[in-house]
Amino acid sequence: MKKTRPLVKTVVFLLPAILFIIFYNLRMNNERYEPHIYTLTGGRVLVAQITGDPEITMDTAAITLYSASRKLKLSPSYMSARHLQWNQRDTAPLQDWVVDYSKMVPVTATGLADIKDTADVKIFYERREETEIAEILHLGPYETIPESLEKLRQFIDKEGYKISGFYEEVYIVFEQIEPNPYDYETLLRYRVVK
Repeated sequence: MKKTRPLVKTVVFLLPAILFIIFYNLRMNNERYEPHIYTLTGGRVLVAQITGDPEITMDTAAITLYSASRKLKLSPSYMSARHLQWNQRDTAPLQDWVVDYSKMVPVTATGLADIKDTADVKIFYERREETEIAEILHLGPYETIPESLEKLRQFIDKEGYKISGFYEEVYIVFEQIEPNPYDYETLLRYRVVK
């Protein structure tokens, strides 16, 4: 009987902590699917700037950034595609889109080894400043991204912000990792101002 008392006390003590952790994780998981606004920290990125239809240029960018990362001995990181004008999707034909595909790199990264620009790709380092963004996690194929963008734009308006500057897609789960497009995960971001 005396041995069961410490066990009961332990269970009574740990049960609220376990329930809190479960509740917190469920809440955080649900919130990641909802639009939100926050301050994106700055940092250094390796950029492959390409003009053209992203359906074609994304593969070139992925290969370029992967090769550059290996040559420069950089850690793996997510690739993003930043459209310098947020409304480029609506105002320019696909073949004229300018997209900065990039990967985060350490601030100490310097030099590009023997990596050179080509006729199609400009490669360079860039320092990105801290900035306020609106973000939503899009699940599924790229063709349905406009639906998530509409939800994000409505959220931005409701919160009293307006879009200003870039639009960015961060590829978390994409075709080189997952063959099923319904399992793709893409963060969609707009730079916003109050």
